[in-house]
Parts: sequence; C-alpha cells; structure tokens
Amino acid sequence: MSRFFAFACLFLSGLMAACGGDELPSREQIPVLRGRLFALQKGLSERNRSAIDSLLSVDILDIHQDSDSLLRFVYGSDGGSPFSQLGDYTIFFSNELAVIDCFVMDSAARHDRPLRLIYKRDNGLWLLREFRAGGADSTSLL
Repeated sequence: MSRFFAFACLFLSGLMAACGGDELPSREQIPVLRGRLFALQKGLSERNRSAIDSLLSVDILDIHQDSDSLLRFVYGSDGGSPFSQLGDYTIFFSNELAVIDCFVMDSAARHDRPLRLIYKRDNGLWLLREFRAGGADSTSLL
C-alpha cells in the first residue's frame, strides 16, 4: 500500500508541475478587480463619462462600445431607468482576462438586469474591453 501511495504522490506532483503551477493567477488580483468594478459603479452612478472612459480599453472601440453605450445600457435609451448599484457579482479570471458577472440593480422598479463585464490586463492594469447583457458560463472566456 505504501508503494502505491508513494507512486500516487509522485504522479500528482508531476502533474501539478506540468500544469504550470507558476502560471496560476494570483489571488491578489481579486481585490484589484473588485476595485475596478466599484470604480465603474461610481462612474455610472455619477454619469461621469470621463471616469468611465478611464476604465475602458481602446479595444472596446473596435466593437463599437464606449462610455455612452454603457450609460445607455444602464439607464436605458431615454436615460430614465433608475440605477442603484452593480450588485451580486462573481469574478472569474486568468492572468490576462477577467469576467465579472453582475446585475444592474435599481431600487425603484426592483428589476435587476444581468450584465457581463470582460476585462483585459494591459501593462498590469485591468481595463474593460467589452460588456454585454446577461451572463452564462464565464469560464469559457478564460
């Protein structure tokens, strides 16, 4: 039995080394990504395009999105939808990509809408590269 246990430990340690244990994303990125989400929430609540633009990647322009389109999504095309916060969020991330699934919450109508935020790490800084309605299997993007 001890031979089997030794072989299993050796096999598992070899498997862990082959999987690139040094390449695993750092858990230290979770508070950083949470901070990016809260900064975006603050910019949205103040309808501050400059603050939102500072959180966006230039890649977002390639898919015809910008701070105006994000504000339209959150507040509606007429700008009359209430906004309370980005809540109930889940963060998935790798070394270069992150997905935050959350809800656009309003306190008046109590109609929460799912929102997916896709971030790209650019020179050590997490920048929003895409947003879309809804959320699904976030791990497929990583």
